[in-house]
Amino acid sequence: MPLQPTHVVDAAAVIAYLKGETGQDRFAALLEDPRNVLAIHSVNLCEIYYNYLRSDSVEIAEQAWEKTTQMCAVIDRLDDQFVKRVARWKGVVGLGLGDAFAAATAEEYACQLVTTDHRDFDPIDQSGQLKIFWLRPAA
Repeated sequence: MPLQPTHVVDAAAVIAYLKGETGQDRFAALLEDPRNVLAIHSVNLCEIYYNYLRSDSVEIAEQAWEKTTQMCAVIDRLDDQFVKRVARWKGVVGLGLGDAFAAATAEEYACQLVTTDHRDFDPIDQSGQLKIFWLRPAA
């Protein structure tokens, strides 16, 4: 990865942007700021792809993949230290596996995690374990 990420995005954030859901304007603002470098872990990219496979088609999934990889640097890190960090987010904090990859990536690069997922990330935000960039307010 050529530049240090300023934000790590999870699958929910990208899907909200691509589908034009509430909060897509905040995501667009991140993209428009040239100081920002958005990144996504390949596991979260996989989540986006399979989400579109289930709900739409292979063609739409491919388009979502292409758009995401144009907007975000893809992080493929899977070394022992990183995988143990993911396991801590999953096993100790109780995140789902995809969210654990997003959290571990944000922690690794000491940057904000962009999400819409209040259910899983509100407690983490409130505890100060990660800095969260919310695309939309809690319901």
